[in-house]
Amino acid sequence: MLAVYVDDIIITGDDEMEIKCLKGNLSREFEVKDLGQLKYFLGIEITRNPKGIVLSQRKYVLDLLSETGMLGCRTVSTPMDLNHKLCAESGHPVNKERYHRLVGRLIYLCHTRPDISYAVSVVSRYMHDPRSGHLDVVYRILRYLKSSPGKGLIFKSNGHLKVEGYCDADWVLMTGDQLQAIASLLGET
Repeated sequence: MLAVYVDDIIITGDDEMEIKCLKGNLSREFEVKDLGQLKYFLGIEITRNPKGIVLSQRKYVLDLLSETGMLGCRTVSTPMDLNHKLCAESGHPVNKERYHRLVGRLIYLCHTRPDISYAVSVVSRYMHDPRSGHLDVVYRILRYLKSSPGKGLIFKSNGHLKVEGYCDADWVLMTGDQLQAIASLLGET
């Protein structure tokens, strides 16, 4: 697998010889620098241990807290008040560009921090007209992040390549062939 973002490339796979061959072909055509095992990519830190692989954005969180002047803030145990009562007119208007930037950075952080996804989805509803009440929730998310900046996702090494997925959905997207098969089972065309 080859993942490319502008001028950064990740090469991974289970065939070491094929990876070496690909690296050789790329270096013949382009100036390439092999940085070895993946440790950091697009703000995501990758660490390995015998239990598995951990993806986190610790430096990203600390930079965000520093940028907002919240490195020394008091922490909270949840990203959002359980009984939040946000509405469109929650307080007075705030700087729209600053709000967009903060919420955008929190959205990117959701890649490795699904624990803040709901709170970030709530504050992103008010991007068109951010108010002080909405910004207060953004700051609460930051205070929550301060409590565990290195928290992330762990992909456990379990000795097999079986992928498990779960879904809670009320609808299904089907291909034309699948719909036709169901229709023929029901005796319809």
